[in-house]
Amino acid sequence: MIILKKRKCPECSGEMTPRLINLLYKREHCDLQVEVIGIPANVCIKCFYRIIPGKIAKYIDSLVDPIFQSQINQEEMLLPAPHIDIQFPAIERERRSYSDAG
Repeated sequence: MIILKKRKCPECSGEMTPRLINLLYKREHCDLQVEVIGIPANVCIKCFYRIIPGKIAKYIDSLVDPIFQSQINQEEMLLPAPHIDIQFPAIERERRSYSDAG
């Protein structure tokens, strides 16, 4: 489990705190949307700049990329492109630290 630490924002030098964020993934020429919910990130309390640790970003890409690839590889569209949600549950320790952080 990756632990996020407080740090200074590279954009505005404000304080960054650990938060859980949501991201909506889209690709060009594809109507499919994938929303990822509960991503651990550092978020600036001043300008809201977000940093997702590299290992977490790579893991999310490994989940999302095959979903888009399967949609792109479809020869015939039988149904409209779906909106897919991926939600990570917070473990109890993370719930306390994220709610205490701000």
